[in-house]
Amino acid sequence: MTDLTPHAAALTDLLTTSRRPALGAFLPAGFPNWTAGIDTLAQFAQHGADFLEVGVAHHTPVLDGPDISEAYATALGQGAAMAHVISTVRLTAANTRKPVVVMSYWQPVRAFGPQRFAEELAEAGAAGAMIPDLRGEAAAQWHAIAAAAGIHAPRFVSRRDSDTELEQTAAAASGWIYAPAADARTGFQGDLDIPGLHAFTGRLRARTRHPVVAGIGISTPARAAAVAPYVDGLVIGSPLVRPLLKAGEGQQHALDLLTAFAQALRPAPQLRTLPA
Repeated sequence: MTDLTPHAAALTDLLTTSRRPALGAFLPAGFPNWTAGIDTLAQFAQHGADFLEVGVAHHTPVLDGPDISEAYATALGQGAAMAHVISTVRLTAANTRKPVVVMSYWQPVRAFGPQRFAEELAEAGAAGAMIPDLRGEAAAQWHAIAAAAGIHAPRFVSRRDSDTELEQTAAAASGWIYAPAADARTGFQGDLDIPGLHAFTGRLRARTRHPVVAGIGISTPARAAAVAPYVDGLVIGSPLVRPLLKAGEGQQHALDLLTAFAQALRPAPQLRTLPA
């Protein structure tokens, strides 16, 4: 097995040694456009993101709600292609010195070529790539290809999965396990079942040593703080994309919100006990 690249190893360290959950910020490559997207990712890194997640635009994003779907459509309408993803990763990793991961559906990866995808991501400085709709033989194939390239191949799980399914998915993962905070599409803004999430992450930790990263439904800083005790990382997507879909001060609103998420995850200060 190939050793992890330095970028992948750095993300492992981040997820396993931090005193608080690592904060990830998501943005599709090519959105709002190629240059503005790279600038926004750099701004995310300066406003509290510990790592950055770059999305691969897809025309049928079945796990995504209206905000990310619209952002994908905007990127595709401007000609976004896998070459933009690779260059976005390369520039973002070099400019921010933060771990960069990619989120893609399987169809764009399959069309581009899985081995080429993994090798070009590794060369560009990506720490890994999560493909949430992988199943069966395709999942095993991608895991082997990613391992050979030295990058992580995290897996997406559902709290509806049986214990056996969780064990099988965890065994086919590397880097981390993505456990949605809500059983919904991205952009969910309803109430979170925190006790249910606690039980779900407990089932996961009984079956794997991989860090657990949550997303979907973490719509406010207060909800991030509620989820934080049970996970090793959080990815914020739709709350940051939503203001960027609007003209005007959208980027500043997204940056202010990201700062609030980062502040919500800061560990509480230790109180000193004064001598009697």
